[in-house]
Amino acid sequence: MTDRWDELNDARLEHEPWWARYIDDPSEARAALHAELDGRPGYNVDASSFIAHGAHVVASTFTIGARSTIASGCSIRGEIVIGDDSALNPGVVTIGRVTIGDAARIASYAVLVGENHEFGDLDARIMDQRLTSLGIVIDDDVWIGANVTVVDGVHIGAHSVIAAGAVVTHDVAPYSVMGGVPARLIRDRRIPRPRPNPKPRSGPGSTGGLARFDAIVSATWSDVLERCRVTRDTEQGYVDTPGGDPESPRPLNDAIEIAAMFGAVPPIAPREQLIARIRATQDPTTGAFVDRRVGPVSDPLTPSPREWDMYGYLSSGYALEVLGSGPEHLIRIVEDCTTEQLTGLLDGLDQDYLAWPSGSWVDGFGTALYLNRVHHGSRNTAPALWDWLSERQHRTSGMWGRHLEPVGQHDLRWLMAVNGFYRLARGTYAQFGVDVPNPEASIDTVLAHGRQWDWFATNERNACNLLDVVHPLWLLGRQTEYRRDDIRDVIAALLNAILMDWVAGQGFAWQIGRDSPGLQGTEMFLSVVFIAADILGESEGLSFVPRGVHRLAPATDLA
Repeated sequence: MTDRWDELNDARLEHEPWWARYIDDPSEARAALHAELDGRPGYNVDASSFIAHGAHVVASTFTIGARSTIASGCSIRGEIVIGDDSALNPGVVTIGRVTIGDAARIASYAVLVGENHEFGDLDARIMDQRLTSLGIVIDDDVWIGANVTVVDGVHIGAHSVIAAGAVVTHDVAPYSVMGGVPARLIRDRRIPRPRPNPKPRSGPGSTGGLARFDAIVSATWSDVLERCRVTRDTEQGYVDTPGGDPESPRPLNDAIEIAAMFGAVPPIAPREQLIARIRATQDPTTGAFVDRRVGPVSDPLTPSPREWDMYGYLSSGYALEVLGSGPEHLIRIVEDCTTEQLTGLLDGLDQDYLAWPSGSWVDGFGTALYLNRVHHGSRNTAPALWDWLSERQHRTSGMWGRHLEPVGQHDLRWLMAVNGFYRLARGTYAQFGVDVPNPEASIDTVLAHGRQWDWFATNERNACNLLDVVHPLWLLGRQTEYRRDDIRDVIAALLNAILMDWVAGQGFAWQIGRDSPGLQGTEMFLSVVFIAADILGESEGLSFVPRGVHRLAPATDLA
Protein backbone atom coordinates (compact mmCIF):
# COMPACT_ATOMS: atom_id res chain seq x y z
CA MET A 1 0.00 0.00 0.00
CA THR A 2 1.39 3.44 -0.90
CA ASP A 3 1.73 6.41 1.44
CA ARG A 4 -1.49 7.83 -0.04
CA TRP A 5 -3.50 5.36 2.02
CA ASP A 6 -1.56 5.57 5.30
CA GLU A 7 -4.71 6.61 7.16
CA LEU A 8 -6.73 3.69 5.81
CA ASN A 9 -7.34 1.72 9.00
CA ASP A 10 -9.83 -0.94 10.05
CA ALA A 11 -12.30 1.64 11.40
CA ARG A 12 -12.42 3.41 8.05
CA LEU A 13 -12.74 0.14 6.15
CA GLU A 14 -15.81 -0.76 8.23
CA HIS A 15 -17.73 2.18 6.80
CA GLU A 16 -15.95 2.59 3.44
CA PRO A 17 -15.19 -0.99 2.46
CA TRP A 18 -14.58 -0.13 -1.20
CA TRP A 19 -11.05 0.92 -0.13
CA ALA A 20 -10.30 -2.76 0.58
CA ARG A 21 -9.17 -3.20 -3.02
CA TYR A 22 -6.07 -1.15 -2.15
CA ILE A 23 -5.04 -3.58 0.60
CA ASP A 24 -2.87 -6.48 -0.48
CA ASP A 25 -3.81 -8.86 2.33
CA PRO A 26 -6.73 -8.82 4.80
CA SER A 27 -6.06 -8.77 8.52
CA GLU A 28 -6.18 -12.03 10.46
CA ALA A 29 -9.46 -11.03 12.10
CA ARG A 30 -11.04 -10.24 8.76
CA ALA A 31 -9.78 -13.47 7.21
CA ALA A 32 -11.26 -15.37 10.13
CA LEU A 33 -14.66 -13.69 9.68
CA HIS A 34 -14.58 -14.47 5.97
CA ALA A 35 -13.78 -18.13 6.63
CA GLU A 36 -16.52 -18.40 9.27
CA LEU A 37 -19.16 -17.00 6.94
CA ASP A 38 -18.07 -19.10 3.98
CA GLY A 39 -18.27 -22.20 6.15
CA ARG A 40 -21.92 -21.74 7.06
CA PRO A 41 -24.41 -24.07 5.32
CA GLY A 42 -26.01 -22.33 2.31
CA TYR A 43 -23.33 -19.61 2.21
CA ASN A 44 -21.04 -18.96 -0.76
CA VAL A 45 -18.63 -16.09 -0.04
CA ASP A 46 -16.16 -15.14 -2.77
CA ALA A 47 -12.59 -14.77 -1.50
CA SER A 48 -12.24 -11.24 -2.89
CA SER A 49 -15.45 -9.91 -1.30
CA PHE A 50 -15.46 -7.73 1.83
CA ILE A 51 -17.91 -7.96 4.74
CA ALA A 52 -17.46 -5.56 7.66
CA HIS A 53 -17.26 -6.87 11.24
CA GLY A 54 -20.11 -4.50 12.07
CA ALA A 55 -22.45 -5.98 9.45
CA HIS A 56 -25.07 -8.38 10.79
CA VAL A 57 -25.29 -11.29 8.36
CA VAL A 58 -27.99 -13.67 9.57
CA ALA A 59 -29.37 -14.72 6.19
CA SER A 60 -30.79 -18.21 5.76
CA THR A 61 -28.89 -18.48 2.47
CA PHE A 62 -26.24 -16.06 1.28
CA THR A 63 -24.12 -15.64 -1.85
CA ILE A 64 -21.77 -12.74 -2.52
CA GLY A 65 -19.63 -12.41 -5.63
CA ALA A 66 -16.16 -11.15 -6.43
CA ARG A 67 -15.11 -7.74 -5.12
CA SER A 68 -18.56 -6.98 -3.65
CA THR A 69 -18.72 -5.23 -0.28
CA ILE A 70 -21.06 -4.94 2.70
CA ALA A 71 -20.38 -2.05 5.10
CA SER A 72 -20.83 -1.84 8.85
CA GLY A 73 -24.39 -1.45 10.12
CA CYS A 74 -25.98 -3.49 7.36
CA SER A 75 -28.54 -6.10 8.38
CA ILE A 76 -28.62 -9.00 5.93
CA ARG A 77 -31.60 -11.30 6.46
CA GLY A 78 -33.48 -13.71 4.22
CA GLU A 79 -32.30 -15.44 1.06
CA ILE A 80 -29.71 -13.11 -0.43
CA VAL A 81 -27.73 -13.25 -3.66
CA ILE A 82 -25.26 -10.46 -4.50
CA GLY A 83 -23.30 -10.50 -7.77
CA ASP A 84 -19.83 -9.17 -8.56
CA ASP A 85 -18.58 -5.62 -7.89
CA SER A 86 -21.67 -4.55 -5.95
CA ALA A 87 -21.65 -2.45 -2.78
CA LEU A 88 -24.01 -2.10 0.17
CA ASN A 89 -23.26 1.07 2.13
CA PRO A 90 -23.73 1.46 5.92
CA GLY A 91 -27.19 0.70 7.24
CA VAL A 92 -28.64 -1.20 4.28
CA VAL A 93 -31.29 -3.75 5.30
CA THR A 94 -32.38 -6.80 3.30
CA ILE A 95 -35.40 -8.89 4.27
CA GLY A 96 -36.83 -11.94 2.51
CA ARG A 97 -35.69 -12.97 -0.96
CA VAL A 98 -33.42 -10.37 -2.56
CA THR A 99 -31.24 -10.82 -5.65
CA ILE A 100 -28.76 -8.07 -6.56
CA GLY A 101 -26.84 -8.21 -9.83
CA ASP A 102 -23.35 -7.04 -10.77
CA ALA A 103 -22.01 -3.49 -10.26
CA ALA A 104 -25.00 -2.34 -8.20
CA ARG A 105 -24.66 0.47 -5.68
CA ILE A 106 -27.01 0.51 -2.68
CA ALA A 107 -26.69 3.73 -0.64
CA SER A 108 -27.00 4.04 3.13
CA TYR A 109 -30.21 3.04 4.92
CA ALA A 110 -31.93 1.61 1.87
CA VAL A 111 -34.41 -1.14 2.83
CA LEU A 112 -35.08 -4.02 0.43
CA VAL A 113 -38.19 -5.83 1.67
CA GLY A 114 -38.50 -9.09 -0.25
CA GLU A 115 -41.42 -10.41 1.79
CA ASN A 116 -44.76 -9.25 3.11
CA HIS A 117 -47.24 -9.98 5.91
CA GLU A 118 -50.75 -11.04 5.04
CA PHE A 119 -53.39 -9.14 7.00
CA GLY A 120 -56.70 -10.19 5.48
CA ASP A 121 -57.87 -12.23 8.49
CA LEU A 122 -59.45 -9.71 10.85
CA ASP A 123 -59.77 -12.33 13.59
CA ALA A 124 -56.03 -12.93 13.77
CA ARG A 125 -53.26 -10.60 14.77
CA ILE A 126 -51.16 -9.43 11.81
CA MET A 127 -48.06 -10.83 13.52
CA ASP A 128 -49.69 -14.29 13.54
CA GLN A 129 -50.61 -14.33 9.84
CA ARG A 130 -48.35 -15.91 7.30
CA LEU A 131 -45.55 -14.30 5.35
CA THR A 132 -45.44 -14.27 1.56
CA SER A 133 -42.39 -13.64 -0.56
CA LEU A 134 -42.35 -12.81 -4.26
CA GLY A 135 -38.80 -11.56 -3.98
CA ILE A 136 -36.93 -8.50 -5.21
CA VAL A 137 -34.64 -8.56 -8.25
CA ILE A 138 -32.16 -5.74 -8.88
CA ASP A 139 -30.41 -6.07 -12.22
CA ASP A 140 -26.84 -5.06 -13.12
CA ASP A 141 -25.52 -1.49 -12.92
CA VAL A 142 -28.27 -0.06 -10.72
CA TRP A 143 -27.81 2.83 -8.27
CA ILE A 144 -30.25 2.95 -5.37
CA GLY A 145 -30.10 6.18 -3.33
CA ALA A 146 -30.12 6.70 0.41
CA ASN A 147 -33.27 5.86 2.41
CA VAL A 148 -34.96 4.14 -0.54
CA THR A 149 -37.54 1.44 0.20
CA VAL A 150 -38.15 -1.33 -2.35
CA VAL A 151 -41.18 -3.51 -1.61
CA ASP A 152 -41.76 -7.18 -2.33
CA GLY A 153 -42.30 -8.27 -5.92
CA VAL A 154 -40.40 -5.41 -7.57
CA HIS A 155 -37.94 -5.96 -10.43
CA ILE A 156 -35.58 -3.04 -11.07
CA GLY A 157 -34.20 -3.08 -14.60
CA ALA A 158 -30.53 -2.69 -15.47
CA HIS A 159 -28.79 0.71 -15.62
CA SER A 160 -31.53 2.40 -13.57
CA VAL A 161 -31.24 5.04 -10.84
CA ILE A 162 -33.59 5.31 -7.85
CA ALA A 163 -33.52 8.76 -6.24
CA ALA A 164 -32.97 9.13 -2.50
CA GLY A 165 -36.06 8.63 -0.36
CA ALA A 166 -38.14 6.94 -3.07
CA VAL A 167 -40.56 4.11 -2.33
CA VAL A 168 -40.53 1.65 -5.22
CA THR A 169 -43.82 -0.25 -5.48
CA HIS A 170 -43.81 -1.32 -9.14
CA ASP A 171 -41.35 -2.79 -11.64
CA VAL A 172 -38.80 -0.39 -13.07
CA ALA A 173 -37.86 -0.55 -16.75
CA PRO A 174 -34.16 -0.54 -17.71
CA TYR A 175 -32.42 2.86 -17.95
CA SER A 176 -35.09 4.53 -15.80
CA VAL A 177 -34.55 7.36 -13.34
CA MET A 178 -37.22 7.03 -10.64
CA GLY A 179 -38.14 9.23 -7.70
CA GLY A 180 -40.93 10.08 -5.29
CA VAL A 181 -43.47 8.30 -3.07
CA PRO A 182 -44.60 6.14 -4.68
CA ALA A 183 -41.74 6.22 -7.17
CA ARG A 184 -42.55 7.43 -10.68
CA LEU A 185 -40.51 7.75 -13.82
CA ILE A 186 -38.52 10.98 -13.98
CA ARG A 187 -36.78 10.24 -17.25
CA ASP A 188 -35.22 7.58 -19.46
CA ARG A 189 -31.42 7.78 -19.24
CA ARG A 190 -31.11 7.07 -22.95
CA ILE A 191 -32.87 10.33 -23.78
CA PRO A 192 -30.55 13.31 -23.21
CA ARG A 193 -31.50 15.50 -20.28
CA PRO A 194 -32.22 19.18 -20.93
CA ARG A 195 -29.84 21.70 -19.43
CA PRO A 196 -30.90 23.01 -15.99
CA ASN A 197 -33.33 25.90 -16.44
CA PRO A 198 -32.73 25.96 -20.19
CA LYS A 199 -33.55 29.01 -22.18
CA PRO A 200 -36.33 27.85 -24.51
CA ARG A 201 -35.14 27.51 -28.05
CA SER A 202 -37.01 27.09 -31.28
CA GLY A 203 -36.20 25.89 -34.71
CA PRO A 204 -34.68 22.70 -36.11
CA GLY A 205 -32.44 20.84 -33.71
CA SER A 206 -34.06 22.33 -30.58
CA THR A 207 -35.04 18.89 -29.30
CA GLY A 208 -31.85 16.85 -29.50
CA GLY A 209 -33.47 13.83 -27.90
CA LEU A 210 -36.17 13.49 -30.54
CA ALA A 211 -34.18 11.29 -32.92
CA ARG A 212 -33.13 9.01 -30.09
CA PHE A 213 -36.70 8.83 -28.79
CA ASP A 214 -37.90 7.98 -32.28
CA ALA A 215 -35.38 5.13 -32.53
CA ILE A 216 -36.55 3.73 -29.19
CA VAL A 217 -40.29 3.85 -29.91
CA SER A 218 -39.93 2.53 -33.46
CA ALA A 219 -38.12 -0.51 -32.05
CA THR A 220 -40.42 -1.11 -29.07
CA TRP A 221 -43.97 0.05 -29.91
CA SER A 222 -45.01 -3.56 -30.55
CA ASP A 223 -43.88 -4.42 -27.00
CA VAL A 224 -46.40 -1.89 -25.71
CA LEU A 225 -49.20 -3.68 -27.57
CA GLU A 226 -48.00 -7.11 -26.50
CA ARG A 227 -47.98 -6.04 -22.84
CA CYS A 228 -51.69 -5.22 -23.11
CA ARG A 229 -52.77 -8.25 -25.15
CA VAL A 230 -55.42 -10.51 -23.54
CA THR A 231 -57.49 -13.52 -24.51
CA ARG A 232 -61.20 -13.45 -23.68
CA ASP A 233 -62.89 -16.77 -24.32
CA THR A 234 -61.12 -17.72 -27.56
CA GLU A 235 -60.78 -14.20 -28.96
CA GLN A 236 -57.63 -12.14 -28.57
CA GLY A 237 -57.96 -8.46 -27.77
CA TYR A 238 -56.45 -5.68 -25.70
CA VAL A 239 -56.86 -3.95 -22.38
CA ASP A 240 -55.79 -0.36 -21.79
CA THR A 241 -53.35 -1.39 -19.05
CA PRO A 242 -52.47 -4.87 -17.74
CA GLY A 243 -55.32 -6.05 -15.53
CA GLY A 244 -57.79 -3.68 -17.19
CA ASP A 245 -61.33 -4.37 -18.38
CA PRO A 246 -61.28 -6.75 -21.39
CA GLU A 247 -64.85 -5.72 -22.28
CA SER A 248 -63.96 -2.08 -22.92
CA PRO A 249 -64.26 -1.26 -26.65
CA ARG A 250 -61.60 1.46 -26.76
CA PRO A 251 -58.32 -0.47 -26.19
CA LEU A 252 -58.64 -2.45 -29.45
CA ASN A 253 -59.17 0.80 -31.37
CA ASP A 254 -56.22 2.45 -29.63
CA ALA A 255 -54.04 -0.56 -30.49
CA ILE A 256 -55.12 -0.29 -34.12
CA GLU A 257 -54.23 3.41 -34.24
CA ILE A 258 -50.86 2.87 -32.54
CA ALA A 259 -49.95 0.14 -35.03
CA ALA A 260 -51.18 2.32 -37.92
CA MET A 261 -48.81 5.09 -36.82
CA PHE A 262 -45.98 2.73 -37.78
CA GLY A 263 -47.71 1.37 -40.90
CA ALA A 264 -48.77 -1.90 -39.29
CA VAL A 265 -51.83 -3.81 -38.06
CA PRO A 266 -52.11 -5.38 -34.58
CA PRO A 267 -51.03 -9.04 -34.82
CA ILE A 268 -54.01 -10.51 -32.95
CA ALA A 269 -56.13 -11.10 -36.08
CA PRO A 270 -56.17 -10.47 -39.85
CA ARG A 271 -57.28 -7.00 -40.96
CA GLU A 272 -60.63 -8.30 -42.26
CA GLN A 273 -61.47 -9.90 -38.91
CA LEU A 274 -60.66 -6.72 -37.02
CA ILE A 275 -62.93 -4.74 -39.36
CA ALA A 276 -65.77 -7.25 -38.86
CA ARG A 277 -65.31 -7.17 -35.10
CA ILE A 278 -65.64 -3.38 -34.90
CA ARG A 279 -68.46 -3.20 -37.43
CA ALA A 280 -70.43 -5.70 -35.36
CA THR A 281 -70.65 -3.13 -32.54
CA GLN A 282 -72.60 -0.62 -34.67
CA ASP A 283 -76.35 -0.42 -34.09
CA PRO A 284 -77.89 -0.68 -37.59
CA THR A 285 -80.92 1.40 -36.54
CA THR A 286 -79.26 4.43 -35.00
CA GLY A 287 -75.75 3.99 -36.43
CA ALA A 288 -74.20 4.45 -32.99
CA PHE A 289 -71.29 2.26 -31.87
CA VAL A 290 -72.40 0.38 -28.76
CA ASP A 291 -70.40 -0.35 -25.64
CA ARG A 292 -71.74 -3.82 -24.86
CA ARG A 293 -71.04 -3.32 -21.16
CA VAL A 294 -73.90 -0.80 -20.95
CA GLY A 295 -75.86 -1.55 -24.11
CA PRO A 296 -77.53 0.81 -26.61
CA VAL A 297 -79.81 3.78 -25.91
CA SER A 298 -82.71 4.86 -28.08
CA ASP A 299 -81.34 8.39 -28.57
CA PRO A 300 -77.55 8.50 -28.28
CA LEU A 301 -77.56 12.18 -29.32
CA THR A 302 -79.00 13.34 -26.02
CA PRO A 303 -76.03 14.60 -23.96
CA SER A 304 -75.33 12.33 -21.01
CA PRO A 305 -72.43 11.20 -18.77
CA ARG A 306 -72.03 8.17 -21.06
CA GLU A 307 -69.05 9.50 -23.00
CA TRP A 308 -68.85 6.52 -25.36
CA ASP A 309 -72.21 7.36 -26.97
CA MET A 310 -70.49 10.21 -28.84
CA TYR A 311 -66.82 9.23 -28.54
CA GLY A 312 -67.58 5.88 -30.17
CA TYR A 313 -67.88 7.66 -33.53
CA LEU A 314 -64.27 8.82 -33.16
CA SER A 315 -62.77 5.70 -31.65
CA SER A 316 -64.48 3.05 -33.77
CA GLY A 317 -65.05 5.13 -36.89
CA TYR A 318 -61.39 6.13 -37.24
CA ALA A 319 -60.13 2.67 -36.30
CA LEU A 320 -62.14 1.30 -39.21
CA GLU A 321 -60.67 3.96 -41.48
CA VAL A 322 -57.05 3.19 -40.64
CA LEU A 323 -57.87 -0.45 -41.41
CA GLY A 324 -59.02 0.66 -44.85
CA SER A 325 -62.75 0.45 -44.19
CA GLY A 326 -65.52 2.48 -42.56
CA PRO A 327 -68.84 2.16 -40.71
CA GLU A 328 -71.14 -0.39 -42.31
CA HIS A 329 -74.29 1.62 -41.57
CA LEU A 330 -75.23 5.27 -42.03
CA ILE A 331 -75.28 7.09 -38.69
CA ARG A 332 -78.98 7.63 -39.04
CA ILE A 333 -79.64 9.74 -35.93
CA VAL A 334 -77.17 12.38 -37.16
CA GLU A 335 -78.27 12.20 -40.79
CA ASP A 336 -81.93 12.68 -39.83
CA CYS A 337 -81.30 15.35 -37.17
CA THR A 338 -83.36 18.39 -38.18
CA THR A 339 -82.20 21.99 -37.90
CA GLU A 340 -84.68 22.57 -35.09
CA GLN A 341 -83.56 19.44 -33.22
CA LEU A 342 -79.85 20.22 -33.64
CA THR A 343 -80.30 23.83 -32.50
CA GLY A 344 -82.13 22.59 -29.41
CA LEU A 345 -79.36 20.10 -28.61
CA LEU A 346 -76.65 22.75 -29.03
CA ASP A 347 -78.53 25.34 -26.97
CA GLY A 348 -78.91 22.73 -24.24
CA LEU A 349 -75.14 22.41 -23.84
CA ASP A 350 -73.66 24.29 -20.89
CA GLN A 351 -70.86 25.54 -23.11
CA ASP A 352 -69.78 28.45 -20.93
CA TYR A 353 -69.10 26.39 -17.79
CA LEU A 354 -68.91 22.77 -18.94
CA ALA A 355 -66.92 23.50 -22.08
CA TRP A 356 -65.07 20.16 -22.21
CA PRO A 357 -68.11 17.81 -22.22
CA SER A 358 -69.91 20.26 -24.50
CA GLY A 359 -66.95 20.35 -26.87
CA SER A 360 -66.71 16.56 -26.84
CA TRP A 361 -70.39 16.35 -27.87
CA VAL A 362 -69.74 18.71 -30.79
CA ASP A 363 -66.66 16.65 -31.69
CA GLY A 364 -68.75 13.47 -31.82
CA PHE A 365 -71.51 15.07 -33.89
CA GLY A 366 -69.01 16.58 -36.35
CA THR A 367 -67.24 13.24 -36.71
CA ALA A 368 -70.52 11.45 -37.41
CA LEU A 369 -71.25 14.04 -40.11
CA TYR A 370 -67.84 13.35 -41.61
CA LEU A 371 -68.26 9.55 -41.53
CA ASN A 372 -71.65 9.77 -43.22
CA ARG A 373 -70.24 12.11 -45.86
CA VAL A 374 -67.16 10.06 -46.75
CA HIS A 375 -68.49 6.51 -46.39
CA HIS A 376 -72.17 6.89 -47.30
CA GLY A 377 -72.28 9.84 -49.70
CA SER A 378 -74.26 12.17 -47.40
CA ARG A 379 -74.44 15.84 -48.43
CA ASN A 380 -75.59 16.98 -44.98
CA THR A 381 -73.32 19.83 -43.80
CA ALA A 382 -75.41 20.81 -40.74
CA PRO A 383 -75.37 24.59 -41.36
CA ALA A 384 -77.07 25.10 -37.98
CA LEU A 385 -73.90 23.74 -36.30
CA TRP A 386 -71.64 26.21 -38.09
CA ASP A 387 -73.98 29.12 -37.37
CA TRP A 388 -74.04 28.17 -33.69
CA LEU A 389 -70.24 27.96 -33.54
CA SER A 390 -69.89 31.41 -35.11
CA GLU A 391 -72.43 32.99 -32.78
CA ARG A 392 -71.27 31.41 -29.52
CA GLN A 393 -67.51 32.01 -29.66
CA HIS A 394 -66.30 34.66 -27.21
CA ARG A 395 -64.42 37.08 -29.45
CA THR A 396 -62.09 38.46 -26.77
CA SER A 397 -60.80 35.02 -25.67
CA GLY A 398 -61.37 32.97 -28.83
CA MET A 399 -62.91 30.29 -26.61
CA TRP A 400 -66.39 28.80 -26.43
CA GLY A 401 -66.09 28.47 -22.66
CA ARG A 402 -65.34 30.97 -19.90
CA HIS A 403 -62.53 31.46 -17.41
CA LEU A 404 -63.81 29.80 -14.21
CA GLU A 405 -63.38 31.21 -10.74
CA PRO A 406 -62.25 28.83 -7.96
CA VAL A 407 -65.01 26.78 -6.34
CA GLY A 408 -63.96 25.02 -3.15
CA GLN A 409 -60.92 22.90 -3.95
CA HIS A 410 -61.47 23.24 -7.70
CA ASP A 411 -59.50 25.94 -9.50
CA LEU A 412 -59.88 25.22 -13.21
CA ARG A 413 -59.27 28.74 -14.59
CA TRP A 414 -59.02 28.27 -18.40
CA LEU A 415 -58.66 24.45 -18.19
CA MET A 416 -62.25 23.57 -19.07
CA ALA A 417 -62.46 26.17 -21.83
CA VAL A 418 -59.16 25.25 -23.53
CA ASN A 419 -59.81 21.52 -23.34
CA GLY A 420 -63.28 22.14 -24.74
CA PHE A 421 -61.77 24.27 -27.52
CA TYR A 422 -59.59 21.37 -28.62
CA ARG A 423 -62.45 18.87 -28.78
CA LEU A 424 -64.86 21.27 -30.47
CA ALA A 425 -62.32 22.55 -33.01
CA ARG A 426 -60.92 19.09 -33.73
CA GLY A 427 -64.27 17.67 -34.85
CA THR A 428 -65.31 20.73 -36.85
CA TYR A 429 -62.75 23.30 -38.02
CA ALA A 430 -59.75 20.95 -38.14
CA GLN A 431 -61.67 18.01 -39.58
CA PHE A 432 -63.32 20.00 -42.39
CA GLY A 433 -60.38 22.32 -43.13
CA VAL A 434 -62.19 25.49 -42.03
CA ASP A 435 -60.35 28.42 -40.42
CA VAL A 436 -61.04 29.05 -36.74
CA PRO A 437 -62.46 32.54 -36.11
CA ASN A 438 -60.36 34.98 -34.03
CA PRO A 439 -57.19 32.86 -34.00
CA GLU A 440 -55.03 35.53 -32.33
CA ALA A 441 -57.35 35.75 -29.33
CA SER A 442 -57.40 31.95 -29.11
CA ILE A 443 -53.58 31.81 -29.14
CA ASP A 444 -53.37 34.41 -26.34
CA THR A 445 -55.73 32.35 -24.20
CA VAL A 446 -54.01 29.02 -24.80
CA LEU A 447 -50.60 30.50 -23.96
CA ALA A 448 -51.98 32.20 -20.84
CA HIS A 449 -53.58 28.91 -19.81
CA GLY A 450 -50.31 27.03 -20.27
CA ARG A 451 -48.42 29.54 -18.13
CA GLN A 452 -51.06 29.37 -15.39
CA TRP A 453 -50.55 25.63 -15.13
CA ASP A 454 -46.75 25.80 -15.52
CA TRP A 455 -47.29 23.79 -18.70
CA PHE A 456 -48.34 20.83 -16.52
CA ALA A 457 -44.77 20.20 -15.43
CA THR A 458 -45.90 18.60 -12.16
CA ASN A 459 -49.64 19.09 -11.75
CA GLU A 460 -52.36 17.40 -13.85
CA ARG A 461 -49.75 16.13 -16.31
CA ASN A 462 -51.98 13.96 -18.44
CA ALA A 463 -52.44 13.22 -22.11
CA CYS A 464 -55.61 15.30 -22.48
CA ASN A 465 -54.19 18.44 -20.89
CA LEU A 466 -51.05 18.35 -23.01
CA LEU A 467 -52.80 17.42 -26.27
CA ASP A 468 -55.36 20.13 -25.64
CA VAL A 469 -52.72 22.87 -25.69
CA VAL A 470 -50.38 21.45 -28.32
CA HIS A 471 -53.01 20.73 -30.98
CA PRO A 472 -54.74 24.15 -30.78
CA LEU A 473 -51.39 25.92 -31.05
CA TRP A 474 -50.59 23.77 -34.10
CA LEU A 475 -54.02 24.35 -35.67
CA LEU A 476 -54.05 28.10 -35.04
CA GLY A 477 -50.45 28.39 -36.20
CA ARG A 478 -51.55 27.19 -39.65
CA GLN A 479 -53.66 30.33 -39.97
CA THR A 480 -51.41 33.03 -38.54
CA GLU A 481 -47.81 33.78 -37.58
CA TYR A 482 -49.04 35.63 -34.50
CA ARG A 483 -46.69 34.93 -31.52
CA ARG A 484 -44.97 32.19 -33.50
CA ASP A 485 -41.67 32.57 -31.65
CA ASP A 486 -43.44 32.36 -28.28
CA ILE A 487 -45.23 29.21 -29.40
CA ARG A 488 -42.08 27.55 -30.67
CA ASP A 489 -40.17 28.36 -27.48
CA VAL A 490 -42.73 26.80 -25.14
CA ILE A 491 -43.31 23.82 -27.43
CA ALA A 492 -39.56 23.07 -27.60
CA ALA A 493 -39.28 23.03 -23.81
CA LEU A 494 -42.52 21.04 -23.47
CA LEU A 495 -41.43 18.44 -26.03
CA ASN A 496 -38.12 17.84 -24.27
CA ALA A 497 -40.04 17.17 -21.05
CA ILE A 498 -42.59 14.84 -22.69
CA LEU A 499 -39.88 12.65 -24.20
CA MET A 500 -38.75 11.78 -20.67
CA ASP A 501 -42.20 10.45 -19.73
CA TRP A 502 -41.83 7.39 -21.99
CA VAL A 503 -41.41 4.11 -20.10
CA ALA A 504 -39.31 1.61 -22.05
CA GLY A 505 -41.36 -1.39 -23.19
CA GLN A 506 -44.54 0.03 -21.64
CA GLY A 507 -45.24 3.32 -23.39
CA PHE A 508 -46.84 6.43 -21.89
CA ALA A 509 -49.17 6.60 -18.93
CA TRP A 510 -52.30 8.68 -19.46
CA GLN A 511 -51.64 10.50 -16.17
CA ILE A 512 -47.89 10.76 -15.65
CA GLY A 513 -46.85 9.72 -12.17
CA ARG A 514 -50.22 8.22 -11.31
CA ASP A 515 -51.35 5.70 -13.91
CA SER A 516 -49.69 2.63 -15.33
CA PRO A 517 -48.47 3.07 -18.92
CA GLY A 518 -51.03 1.82 -21.42
CA LEU A 519 -52.59 2.10 -24.85
CA GLN A 520 -54.65 5.27 -24.43
CA GLY A 521 -51.75 7.22 -22.97
CA THR A 522 -49.37 5.89 -25.61
CA GLU A 523 -51.61 6.74 -28.58
CA MET A 524 -52.33 10.22 -27.29
CA PHE A 525 -48.80 11.12 -26.17
CA LEU A 526 -47.21 9.84 -29.39
CA SER A 527 -49.62 12.16 -31.20
CA VAL A 528 -48.60 15.02 -28.91
CA VAL A 529 -44.92 14.34 -29.67
CA PHE A 530 -45.51 14.37 -33.43
CA ILE A 531 -47.68 17.51 -33.36
CA ALA A 532 -45.14 19.33 -31.18
CA ALA A 533 -42.33 18.26 -33.51
CA ASP A 534 -44.35 19.49 -36.48
CA ILE A 535 -44.73 22.93 -34.87
CA LEU A 536 -40.94 23.02 -34.58
CA GLY A 537 -40.41 21.82 -38.14
CA GLU A 538 -38.87 18.55 -36.91
CA SER A 539 -41.56 15.97 -37.73
CA GLU A 540 -40.22 15.02 -41.17
CA GLY A 541 -38.42 11.70 -40.99
CA LEU A 542 -40.07 10.48 -37.79
CA SER A 543 -40.95 6.80 -38.01
CA PHE A 544 -44.53 7.38 -36.84
CA VAL A 545 -47.37 9.64 -37.99
CA PRO A 546 -50.71 10.06 -36.14
CA ARG A 547 -53.58 8.29 -37.83
CA GLY A 548 -57.30 8.37 -37.17
CA VAL A 549 -58.43 10.54 -34.26
CA HIS A 550 -55.27 12.64 -34.11
CA ARG A 551 -54.29 12.89 -37.76
CA LEU A 552 -53.37 16.39 -38.82
CA ALA A 553 -54.60 16.70 -42.39
CA PRO A 554 -58.28 17.72 -42.79
CA ALA A 555 -60.44 14.66 -43.38
CA THR A 556 -62.71 16.33 -45.92
CA ASP A 557 -64.22 19.71 -46.77
CA LEU A 558 -67.68 21.22 -46.87
CA ALA A 559 -67.83 21.66 -50.65
